[in-house]
Amino acid sequence: MGPLKRPATNGESGNKAMKVGQAADAAAAQEVEVERSLATSGLGAAHAVHGKVPVIDLSSSEAAEAIWEAAKEPGFFVVTNHGIPEGAIDEAFGLSAGFFGQSRELKETQSPFAANLNAGYEFFSQVRPSTGAPDQKESLQITAREGCMDGRWPSTSFEASMREFMQKSHALGCRILSILEPQACPKLTPGTLASAHNLWADDGQCTLRLLHYPPVHEPGQLPANYWRAGPHTDWCCITLLFQRPGNEGLECAPNPKAMKEGAPWLKVDPVPGGIAVNIGDMLGRWSDSRLLSNLHRVRMPTVGECAIPKSRYSMAFFMQADKHVRIECDTCDTITAGDYILGRIRSNFAK
Repeated sequence: MGPLKRPATNGESGNKAMKVGQAADAAAAQEVEVERSLATSGLGAAHAVHGKVPVIDLSSSEAAEAIWEAAKEPGFFVVTNHGIPEGAIDEAFGLSAGFFGQSRELKETQSPFAANLNAGYEFFSQVRPSTGAPDQKESLQITAREGCMDGRWPSTSFEASMREFMQKSHALGCRILSILEPQACPKLTPGTLASAHNLWADDGQCTLRLLHYPPVHEPGQLPANYWRAGPHTDWCCITLLFQRPGNEGLECAPNPKAMKEGAPWLKVDPVPGGIAVNIGDMLGRWSDSRLLSNLHRVRMPTVGECAIPKSRYSMAFFMQADKHVRIECDTCDTITAGDYILGRIRSNFAK
């Protein structure tokens, strides 16, 4: 039996918590600075080329290696034959359109936003560090943590359908993380990344965000720094992004930390039967930067696209590890996933 350890005093516990908080803030500040630099470098507003991100058939025997190569560069890819029925995706989009089709007052009443839970309905409120302007969108944030959605589900049938859709999205997210894990995080016990993400746990952080970009009637009247979604990286491990054909506008570029000077923005147009996937900041840290989070944005519609103004809809499922999970790597201090997200929130909104 080893020597007994002296219990930590309140002062020691406080100092440890302070150091963890400082480490989380330092990690987050680096990521936010990447976004802020886009405003001065000109990269954030550079035009996208008509390139393509890789489209990968998950039923292929070569899918794992193709995903790894795509995750390294450009950090964005599209998967097909992914196992989520098209009918389930259509149903979720239908429920999303039905919710957003209501008056703002009804939406706020049905799903009031709670900043402390990061759950509920938001209207044109997200300001990106890369633009300093609000994204031209509204969203419904469904945080899969016990109690977060109490009093925030628009209806019982909406809740049942979205819970089922989130379960399917979560299963696909775990599958992709397990494909990436051996090369991204070779020291982890197999299955660690997947088991770190749980739905409706008491400290879960996985989130589904339903997004609506309202029609733009006079595109030339908005300032140049206004975007449907300004250039940014995601805070999670990976994001699954669901798009509809005819809803173009998503674009991506490698993270500047990858030292890809002059790398272009690429169009990530909807692919029939496909789901877009991108790497987030949390996996970048966990992987010791073997993978880097991907920059992406949603441009404003062109004058031609506004000839008949229309809404744009998408859905993003964020695979964020449970709060208690320790993000351990060789080159960074160990922090929990909960501390990491708190650091991102504090840094993102710091002046």
